[in-house]
Amino acid sequence: MRLFWFTILWALSILSIEAQEDKPKNWTLSGYIKDLVTVNFADDSTLIDNLIHNRLNFDWYPNEQWHFQLEVRNRLFYGDLVKAIPNYGEFVDRNNDYFDLSFYGPKNKSWLFHTMIDRAYVEWYNEKWEVRAGRQRINWGVNLVWNPNDIFNSYSFFDFDYEERPGSDALRIRKYLGFASSIEFAVTANNDFDEMVIAGMYKFNKKGYDFQVFTGKARQDLTAGVGWAGNLGDAGFKGEVSYFKPYTDKDEFSNALLASISVDYSFESSLYLHGSYLYNSDGSDTLVTAIPIFDITQRLTARNLSPLTHSILVQTSYNFHPLVTGGLATIYYPSTQAIFINPTATYSIKPNLDLDVIGQFFFDDYTGKFKAQAKLLYARLKWSF
Repeated sequence: MRLFWFTILWALSILSIEAQEDKPKNWTLSGYIKDLVTVNFADDSTLIDNLIHNRLNFDWYPNEQWHFQLEVRNRLFYGDLVKAIPNYGEFVDRNNDYFDLSFYGPKNKSWLFHTMIDRAYVEWYNEKWEVRAGRQRINWGVNLVWNPNDIFNSYSFFDFDYEERPGSDALRIRKYLGFASSIEFAVTANNDFDEMVIAGMYKFNKKGYDFQVFTGKARQDLTAGVGWAGNLGDAGFKGEVSYFKPYTDKDEFSNALLASISVDYSFESSLYLHGSYLYNSDGSDTLVTAIPIFDITQRLTARNLSPLTHSILVQTSYNFHPLVTGGLATIYYPSTQAIFINPTATYSIKPNLDLDVIGQFFFDDYTGKFKAQAKLLYARLKWSF
């Protein structure tokens, strides 16, 4: 049965190409197919893995006030890591959802299939109101990398292959009050009150800056925060601040203040520069694991965007050719002298076909000697339709 559904979904992705030419005006079907090869240079071995990733995005607009969206994510993992980790499927099948709309097939030696509906909602809207119910992404973040305001759907900068980012089973209601001004309320679905996120946000514009303020409950924390986006001259200037205070007697967490700020600038030559800083008052000044950024066992939330107190990012990109773009991102952790280096290169083979080469290297002195604790190379071919 699982193989049957996988075949159907794959066939739909192929047939949708023809549908794009003569499809009804009130619905769209799009998506992509990607093949990602990962080479992990471990201390005494080299691990090679492959991921075939298919996504289907279906949108239906029956009239001017209703919108239905369904998006399905299908992934086939195979290689050395799948073979070496017995419970690999449990690591893959992690999400922020209440309803179980995903499954992973039985691991067969070195491969594993996983499918998930990560968007499924109905939306009603008019000139002043917008109501959305179902699995959706509630994006309250402002900055490009670290988002302390994103209390519903936190995401990791290191998970570059999930462009759509996680969603939640939730209800969101928004009312537009005027130019760049609105009020919003959202609540996630969960049987456990301690795991629910309930919050309201007010957005407004002042002297060319877009501001937002929010307050509510984020799982086991009472939280409040502010964010802004504007310009310093010709440069973009964004920031977010959030405060978390546990309301339970559990000793798992302490009060935490997270603040991020970023500046970015694009030159006429296509050179792009971006700098960002994250402060986490509940972070550590020492490494607790050799590679904290790759800890897939820990659930990522807005209060633990980085395990360390200070994080500094510098990022740049440049179009070397109309078809070739190169970039480099570096994250420095000053309290531990650790550094993450992330070079990227993209070649546009055709308008809907791209080839990416990506590196992720993490250096620290956790073992008493400064060296690379993680060395990964990726090659990704992506065909969009």
